[in-house]
Amino acid sequence: MGCNKSKYLIIFTLIFLIILPDLLCGQSWRNRRKKNGIWDNWSVNLNIGQTSFFGDVSIFDDNIDEKLSKESDLAYGLIISKKIHPIFTLGGQLLFGSLKGQNTGSCFKADIIEYTLNGTINFINLLLPDNNAKFYLIGILGVGQFNFKSKLVYFDPSLEDQIEDTGTPEFVYLFGAGFYYIINENFNLTGDMAIRQARNDKLDVSSNNKDMDYYTYISIGLSYKINNKSKSGRSSRGRLPMRRRR
Repeated sequence: MGCNKSKYLIIFTLIFLIILPDLLCGQSWRNRRKKNGIWDNWSVNLNIGQTSFFGDVSIFDDNIDEKLSKESDLAYGLIISKKIHPIFTLGGQLLFGSLKGQNTGSCFKADIIEYTLNGTINFINLLLPDNNAKFYLIGILGVGQFNFKSKLVYFDPSLEDQIEDTGTPEFVYLFGAGFYYIINENFNLTGDMAIRQARNDKLDVSSNNKDMDYYTYISIGLSYKINNKSKSGRSSRGRLPMRRRR
């Protein structure tokens, strides 16, 4: 029941975020921007970073140095997104990563594949609609599914290793924050950190029947903007081109 409530909460929040920009400042934006066609303002982002595990078999949750060195592993992803509004962007993310951790009696490693629908809200454009900045702060919210396969190895040779394989996708939702920096009209530098709450307590092949496991993804990436509408919109500002005198 709790899982279904979480799904509906994230979905309703994403819908609300799509509507929110027009409610807050739709009139001012609408007067200045050209109509956004279905093929306009798409972007492709390639990102790389680290996934870090938090769960039953994790002992460095309060020590960031140990967490990154002993309970984190390489991950990389692909995001395809569309800017629906200067404040809101909607996209899909595919993430490949690994999780690892250990305690005094065992260690584990898991491989994950995650695919989510994400919405981002641009706080700078929300608060300062007339800005002309290059650096922007964003909030991230998403929902989707993931598959994982984990192996737990006991340090006691008398105990047999265990493997946990999802078989079917599991529900996951995420929230976080990030930034992007406009390099030029075609490229943005991006960075973010998001917490992934898994609706599964067996990522580390251990269960305490209290809390679900979760993991984070900290990344840096590069976005390529496709059919960017701002190329033609920023230069005019409502002014007519100057005529050359004869």
